[in-house]
This record gives sequence, C-alpha cells and structure tokens, in this order.
Amino acid sequence: MSRMIPPVVQKTLVAIVCALSLGAPFAQSYPTKPIRLLSYSGAAVEALMRLIGHDMQANMGQPLVIENRSGANGIIAGEACARAPADGYTLCMVDRSFVILPLTVAKLPFDVNRDFAPVTNVVYTVLALAAHPSVGATNLKELVAVARARPGELNMASLGSTTLANMLREWMQKEYGISMAHIPYKNPGAVMTAMFSGETQLTYFGLANFTQHHATGKIRVIATNGTQRSPLVPDVPTLVEQGVTSIDTRVWFGWFSPAGTPRDVRDRIYREVQKVVNVPAFKEKNFTSQAMEAIANSPDEFTQFIKTDVVYSAALLKLSGAKPE
Repeated sequence: MSRMIPPVVQKTLVAIVCALSLGAPFAQSYPTKPIRLLSYSGAAVEALMRLIGHDMQANMGQPLVIENRSGANGIIAGEACARAPADGYTLCMVDRSFVILPLTVAKLPFDVNRDFAPVTNVVYTVLALAAHPSVGATNLKELVAVARARPGELNMASLGSTTLANMLREWMQKEYGISMAHIPYKNPGAVMTAMFSGETQLTYFGLANFTQHHATGKIRVIATNGTQRSPLVPDVPTLVEQGVTSIDTRVWFGWFSPAGTPRDVRDRIYREVQKVVNVPAFKEKNFTSQAMEAIANSPDEFTQFIKTDVVYSAALLKLSGAKPE
C-alpha cells in the first residue's frame, strides 16, 4: 500500500529538484509567465506596487499581478503564499505586523520563520505623531509637558492595541512618566474624523493624511518617524531628533516568497525592484511626494532587518500588554 508524502516534504523535494535541475539557466529565462503578488494592504500601498510592477514588466517581459487577499491581519494572504509552489511566480507583500504574528496570534496555519523566504523590503511609510490644535504643543517636549500638567486628560487614537500608535503611547507613558488614554477605532476614516473634531487629541498615523492640515493649522504634526525629516513637512523634526532612539516606530512593506524559492530567482526580483525605485523621477513622484521612503534591499539584508525588527516589536508588544489571541 502506497503512503502519502506530507505536503511539507513534497514542497521541499520540489524545491530541491528545481534548484538542481534548473539552476542558473532558470533564473536567466525567468520569468516566462505573470508573477502574482498577494496583498492585504491598503489602496495606497497597492497602487505603489502596481506602478513598480508596470516598470518591472518593461524590464522582465511579464506583468506583476496584484491579488488582494485582505483579512485576518494578513493570515489569509500568508497561507496562500506559503502553500504556493516555490517557483518564483507567487510572492506575498508583508509588513511589520506580519512578522510578529507568532507574538500576537496563538495558532497560525503557517510558520512565519520556516515557510517563507525574504525577497526585498520595498518601502517605509512615513508616520506622524499628530495632535489636535487644542493640545497646544508643537514638539515632543511640549507635548510631554502638557500631558504631565493634565494627567489622564489626553487620549491617543489607534486601530487596536497591537498597532504602533498604541505601542508608542505605552512607551511614552513609561519613558516620560505620563498618563494618556487609549481609544481604538475600527478604521482609518474614523480616526481622522475623531482627530478633526477633537474627540481624540493624538494619533500616530500616515503622514500623508496630515500634510495639508498641518499647513493650515487644523492638525499639528509633532514628529515624524524615519531617519531624516520629510520634505513634506521640513519644519517638523523626527522622533529620533527629539530623543526617541531606543525604539523603532517605522512601518515597512516588503515581499516574501514561499520557502524553497531558488535564491537566484529572489535575487533577480530584488534587483529589478531596485532598478525601478532608484530612478530619481520615479522615486520623487511615487515615494517622496507620497510620504514614503524607498528601500529595495537584498534578501540577506531583508532577512537581517527582520531579525532586528522582531526584537524591537516584541519589546513594544510587551509594553502594550497585548497577549496572543
């Protein structure tokens, strides 16, 4: 009686056969059909990926097809990606919350560390610590002073307890000895409405949402994340400039492939992404002006970055008090 080979073993054997039989010639001829990118992100990031895919097609001869698999914090997209053939024709877009899923979800249908191979980290989204004008603060030092003078009166909006907004709030409370309430909202639109009305005084959200309102004084951007000031709000110092150096509060979006995807194929993809995003005109129009920073690092660099990022995120999660669900 024949015995079935477990799916994980089958996938490993297929990857080994591909690597041995195809090798470099496969990478040279790759791709010969469209490449799928499974996504669970918002419209702005998906739009950016489509623009990158458009220019990649000009170089590679095949389209990058974005398939939205939203829901369950990326678990749906991740499972589909993990189960796909490791042939370079299925990728998945992941973010910071995806790599810490083992810390926030008790049972997953895949192993984040075993079932995927990093390809490239594509982009940082610039976030802003923003305040309603009634707070009366223009920088982090002033914000801390207001919070100390009004303990428990200020509140920060977020999309949930494990989001960076709430983690930053928890860190600030511990670091500066202040007290701020947390108000979770169901969607980004609700956060923005609450900020404009003054129902909530603070949030940590995408900078692109606030640039125009910062200019008119309707919302005050206190600080931005990232390694340098955003040209969209050049008067606003970064969190690092204002002394926040012990945590990393950046949001990133990168590409994974199923484990076993040939390394030369992953290298080819990363080099093509890098080629597109390093064009000055493309970078200015689609990254800088949209409050984003291009990365496009190598598989090895991305792998090392993830290891460091998980350590930062674990520390922030511990502060937030969030438990696996």
